[in-house]
Amino acid sequence: MEIGHQQAGAVSVLAPVGRLDTDSATDLELALQDLIGADVRHFVVDLAKIGYVSSAGLRVLLMAARQLDGGKGSLRLCGLSPQVRRVFDIAGFGKLFQIFADRDAALDRHPHVADAAPQIGRLASRLMGAKDHQADVDAADADIARRAASLLGAKPAATAAAAPASPATPGTGDRTMALKSLNTSHAPAPGAALAAGPAAPQAKGLLSRLFGWWRR
Repeated sequence: MEIGHQQAGAVSVLAPVGRLDTDSATDLELALQDLIGADVRHFVVDLAKIGYVSSAGLRVLLMAARQLDGGKGSLRLCGLSPQVRRVFDIAGFGKLFQIFADRDAALDRHPHVADAAPQIGRLASRLMGAKDHQADVDAADADIARRAASLLGAKPAATAAAAPASPATPGTGDRTMALKSLNTSHAPAPGAALAAGPAAPQAKGLLSRLFGWWRR
């Protein structure tokens, strides 16, 4: 069965196409269970393109509704044709679900449509076969670190890269080098202590003369 998917805030809208019978009900069940397993808790199932629903299809919807009952989530149905609605009413399921005329009506004033849930979006994207975008986030963080190092007068990252590498977690290499460059940029250069060496006796003599003057 082909199942369309749309994310509206924290609400996942599933739109199966065809007949919801013994052969295809498993596909809808797997789609619902995968999303529930990924912490999605609010659903709208759009049945506008379903021409027939068997007892197997009703069972899948009822099981999902029971999983989300008791404040754990919500399941709304919409777009039922007269034939499908008749099946729900005969089976006594019409009173067990929140049923709306269409998708817009089901989402209208839904308390979770405006929820900001980026982690749910990422999990849903993974289920739909999308790649993880964490690498892009790490790259952006590393670029910010390099810019900050540059503004503070740190050495270029290329110079810091010449230092022995230290273990780092994946995706944090650039940030580690940028932080190293920040620390080393304000430390005295190795030659600075040597250059100050010859002046040390003069400073010591000056302090001795000042101490003698104070005693007198």
